[in-house]
Amino acid sequence: METQDQRRLLAFSFANADMLVETDETMAVVYACGAIHSLTGHTESTIIGRNFLDLFPDSERGLVQGVLRRLNADSRLQPTLVRVAGEGPATAPVVLGCYRLEAADRHYYLTLSRARMSAGEEALAARRDAKSGLLNRDDFAKQVGEASKRARELGEDTKLRLVRLEGYEAFRGALTADEEGRLLAELGAMMRGAAVDGRTAGRLGTDRYGILQASEAAEAVLDEQVAVLTRGIDPGGKGARVVGNSIAVPHNGLNEDEAARVLAYAVARFAEPGRRPFTIQTLSDGLRELVAATVAETVRLKDTVASRDMTILLQPIVTLGSRVLHHYEALVRFPGGQSPAHTIGFAEQVGLIHDVDLTICQKVVDLMRMQAQVGSPPQIAVNLSAVSLGSASFIGAFRELLAPHAALRPYLLIEITESMKIVDLEATERVLQVLRHDGHAICLDDFGAGASSFPYVQALTVDYVKIDGAYVKRVLGAGRDEAILKAMVHLCRELGIGIVAEMIETDAQEAKLLALGVQYGQGYLFGRPDQGFRAGPSVREAERRGTKRR
Repeated sequence: METQDQRRLLAFSFANADMLVETDETMAVVYACGAIHSLTGHTESTIIGRNFLDLFPDSERGLVQGVLRRLNADSRLQPTLVRVAGEGPATAPVVLGCYRLEAADRHYYLTLSRARMSAGEEALAARRDAKSGLLNRDDFAKQVGEASKRARELGEDTKLRLVRLEGYEAFRGALTADEEGRLLAELGAMMRGAAVDGRTAGRLGTDRYGILQASEAAEAVLDEQVAVLTRGIDPGGKGARVVGNSIAVPHNGLNEDEAARVLAYAVARFAEPGRRPFTIQTLSDGLRELVAATVAETVRLKDTVASRDMTILLQPIVTLGSRVLHHYEALVRFPGGQSPAHTIGFAEQVGLIHDVDLTICQKVVDLMRMQAQVGSPPQIAVNLSAVSLGSASFIGAFRELLAPHAALRPYLLIEITESMKIVDLEATERVLQVLRHDGHAICLDDFGAGASSFPYVQALTVDYVKIDGAYVKRVLGAGRDEAILKAMVHLCRELGIGIVAEMIETDAQEAKLLALGVQYGQGYLFGRPDQGFRAGPSVREAERRGTKRR
């Protein structure tokens, strides 16, 4: 008769799972209960005695076998996404769990639950390599960082293993499409089975793979599995040999989030097509060097932000024709001559852009406050990353920074840079409405540079757009560029948006842009970036004529 304790344990189990399974050491099912038919297509009578691995398609068995083989006594499997191959409705992904008791008990105690994936997880699953089921190169770069962070939070150290199947190309051409498809499916399952979480494995090229493994994971098991599998399908019987190297996931000097983003950045950079010839030695050594360099650059940037060791230069933006000063753009310069574009892009990739942008804003506000003590504060445009504008914590910190200086808000313009694409236009528009209500004017940078410019103007309420400098450089040339400029100017004027043209260097360019209807200009013709403010409301006469340059 069922005891109360047994009833409790069963209730607790089903609180977190839809189906319970027990197998013996050979993986034969000895007990099953729960949503057996809806998950597997079997009944209790047909599943007992069946090998548990038979519930999965060939493409998933290597994964299931791999993750279960790694379980030691008194250990638990992290939730692993798999697909079952049963009858009828059993086609949806499920989450596999498992626990091993003490060493004397050689049974497997398993759970299966319906997968409840977020929209992001579903999108990630849909982008997996169709043949191998592995992550593509870009997704692997991102997920390896996230997965390493999750593993560290669970107290598990990880390593990144990069492998090449030496000899695969030699027999690949002799395989039929079906044979290659089966081979890649089983290889993918093996790679996922070797991954620390059963998921974070990627196909980086035709014969190249990346796997995030537990630090103590034995590599010989996977190597032998691959050798046996490929020998069996190679018409010549030689198969492929796994050649690989592992590197430790970086952590020193960084917090968990930063370490994850550094690794993702380094893998993505190294896996860029055409970066360098690919061998396993150049990959492992090169990635190790790149990870070390990325860690060092991240720490250096954190120190720069903490010390506020960056310089703000001001470049004038004037009314075309009269060349009366309209406002300045604040341009940041980092210590050691670091490229601002590279440093800002790097900060976005490794998650430091909020701190960088806020520090720049603090320094610009300080400049405005100092100038306000001796006269009217100047209008200054500060560049903010689209990444920062998408962060509620950054917007909160930005508004808190300006709260004691509310009178300066109308003088601080916000220029949206697009080194990274705006993903959620509706959310960004809500943020811009808040900032405009606070008194800030909004400028959209690099207008016309990409296909997203016109959707941005349609979705976002802005006060100014800055025409991409590439159009200005060609404004005196081909008629096609002039026609495009006319269309952009007409659109902006219809919408009541002010137009700024950048990179103006000659009087002829200024005259042409003025004739096309552009109102404001920026460039060496009117002044180079400088640390000081102009004396008076207009640009100096010598600079008006372009005869004096700094």
